[in-house]
Amino acid sequence: MIKKIFLNLDENRLRAGWRLLLVLIALPIVSRILNPIIKPVFGGTLEDDMIRWIFRGVLVVITATLVVWIGRRYLDKKTFSSLGVRLNGLGVWDLLVGFLISGLMVGIVFVVLRYFEIIKIQEIGWDGNGILPFLEMFLWLIGVGATVAWSEELGFRGYILQNLGEGIGIVWAVVVSCLLYGLMHMINPNSTMLSGLLIAMIGFLRILGWLRTGQLWLSMGMHAGWNFFQGPIFGFSISGYSTDSLIKHSLSGPDWVTGGSFGPEAGIVVVPVVLLGLLAMVLWTSRRENTPWTQRKNAVV
Repeated sequence: MIKKIFLNLDENRLRAGWRLLLVLIALPIVSRILNPIIKPVFGGTLEDDMIRWIFRGVLVVITATLVVWIGRRYLDKKTFSSLGVRLNGLGVWDLLVGFLISGLMVGIVFVVLRYFEIIKIQEIGWDGNGILPFLEMFLWLIGVGATVAWSEELGFRGYILQNLGEGIGIVWAVVVSCLLYGLMHMINPNSTMLSGLLIAMIGFLRILGWLRTGQLWLSMGMHAGWNFFQGPIFGFSISGYSTDSLIKHSLSGPDWVTGGSFGPEAGIVVVPVVLLGLLAMVLWTSRRENTPWTQRKNAVV
């Protein structure tokens, strides 16, 4: 029956693939509608780099939140918070610990490259836009780092991964989600095949946060921390985009090692650091119960 192609009759809702397709179609449409509404709030022309970054972050977070909320409520017929955004005391700790883990990871990358004299420090000091350095860095963290972390984790590790899991099983959902995440970043400036593969690997790092906790806060903290320490603190490019930074440096050596102008995600230097990050996440979440990880483990046993 044709109806079964589109509907899961037992659950009285669209099948997971159609739900995902509708949400993915809606995202660019809603973004285009919201753009002229939100843009005047930021001055219209957006000539300043910081303002332009923050505008993009706000646009993305409003678009993602609105579309995912509608999709979760009316297509999935579930609560928005069931994606993993119930904020409580443990969630706050997950945010903080994830943020610090990523700071340590980027710091290790910097120290290793500095030890082998691949990085040469040119200057230490924040130029920015003439306001207090720490205030501007905080604005960057909230207006750019946090908004991107919220949007991408809500979209990829929230809506896409969890609906894929319902449709094709969690193992294949993890594989497909990671590949989509890597492909999405290959449209960024200076991307390479290696950067796509390594970002797919980093996608699993973020997925593990949800698998081990059942919430998205650990992944969001790691995402925000990675972008913040990578760009404004240590001066690396962030997935092909540069920003003001506290440390200015130059890189030597092959891009496949350092990541070059794309950022550390495009160099093999990031691989052992990601493995350390995975270990840190496992240790931090070792006593969690009733999570997707423990549920699958118990089901196998």
